[in-house]
Amino acid sequence: MMDGQLNVGRRALIVAAVGWAPLVVLAGIQSAMRSDGVLSLLWELGAHARYLIAAPLLILAEAQCAPRLNAIVRHFADAGLVTDKDRGRYDAAVASTRALLSSNTAEIVVIALAYLCVSAAAFSLSFDQFPAWHKTGALAPAFSPAGWWHVLVSLPLLLTLLFGWAWRFALWAHLLWRIARIDLRLLASHPDGAAGLAVLGYSLRAFSLVAMAPATIVAGRSAQIVLVHGALSKDTTIFSAGLLLAVGALFAVPLFFFTPVLMRALQRGSFEYGALANQVGFAFEEQWVGRNRLADNSALERPDFSATTDLYAIVANVYSLRLVPVDLKSIASLGVALLLPFVPVVFMALPAEQILADLKNLLF
Repeated sequence: MMDGQLNVGRRALIVAAVGWAPLVVLAGIQSAMRSDGVLSLLWELGAHARYLIAAPLLILAEAQCAPRLNAIVRHFADAGLVTDKDRGRYDAAVASTRALLSSNTAEIVVIALAYLCVSAAAFSLSFDQFPAWHKTGALAPAFSPAGWWHVLVSLPLLLTLLFGWAWRFALWAHLLWRIARIDLRLLASHPDGAAGLAVLGYSLRAFSLVAMAPATIVAGRSAQIVLVHGALSKDTTIFSAGLLLAVGALFAVPLFFFTPVLMRALQRGSFEYGALANQVGFAFEEQWVGRNRLADNSALERPDFSATTDLYAIVANVYSLRLVPVDLKSIASLGVALLLPFVPVVFMALPAEQILADLKNLLF
């Protein structure tokens, strides 16, 4: 394992230790005075999903996301998609993005925004809406030690990680927007079906762990509702599904920046390769097609047929060019990341007797 991966793993453990473990310890201490302190927290599936799974995922995503996005950006130069005359604009876009990525000001703004959101949420909720472990249980409304740790450390830490990734994604989208405005050297007949830009679709795979984090938060809340009420309401199901679709669509939005570029490549390639296919086709027909054209066994050894077939295969690549540089495997990878956290929720929502009955029906 590389040192960077070890560092990411340690940071993920630290995030879980800081965001989740003190809540359990403080709620346990609170149980010495109130019997439902730690028990109410242990049954709070949403809290476990947020601080024990989602927050560490946002740290672990760095080891997967950053190298893949860097490789995608380097591909524009390494594959010759950026010409020498536009190399300065490309280098400037990459350099400015890296400078903003390491900006201390941005980090301060992200942290301040996280605490601002926590404050707004805490003051907008009535005291009765907070869970039992969040309150002391005294006559006067007051937060418990676990509650104070939650609003001062755990929740701001989670939101800082989420907003940090939102900032990185915004920089990624802005970088792609700037690159898409460069006169790229695209090959309409490229076998990847996207004029040489198919690698952009791999960004969906790079962001899969990032997408899994908010999905885990939503799944944790859904699991809590199923645990308490036995089923999800229609409104909750629609909200969860809509949020997942919005998250998935968000990561695909920057790829549409290249749609106008690909449309121009398709238009140009259709005319140029179409004309070439016509010329070769006419020559082929003059040579081999007609009532007076007799073919013998020697025709099988002639290169005319294979050359024409190869050319037509290249032309077919042009006409099948995708206007959005994304493939089904990348979409499926992102979809699995969004849906995987809901597998336990499905099993919780379905009665055990029904699951056993359906398993038996698979065998008989």
